[in-house]
Amino acid sequence: MTSYAGRLGMWLAHEQWKLEQASYDIPARRATPRQCAELAGVLQRLSDELRDYAAGLAFGGGRPPGSGSIDPDEPPGGEDQR
Repeated sequence: MTSYAGRLGMWLAHEQWKLEQASYDIPARRATPRQCAELAGVLQRLSDELRDYAAGLAFGGGRPPGSGSIDPDEPPGGEDQR
């Protein structure tokens, strides 16, 4: 089983390509409203996870309470964001 830190790292690597593509599409005005909204959602979820991970590190362990799994394809709480 992969550690929480390992899953977080894989998620960051998985989303890196979206950020790179946006860095080209946004200045060229090729990004759609949907793409921008989806990217904002990804960044918010990553921000929340990183903040929780940092808190876990600060208090020893690096795994915040309730951090059973990170699934980049599933919205938080299982809610459908489509």
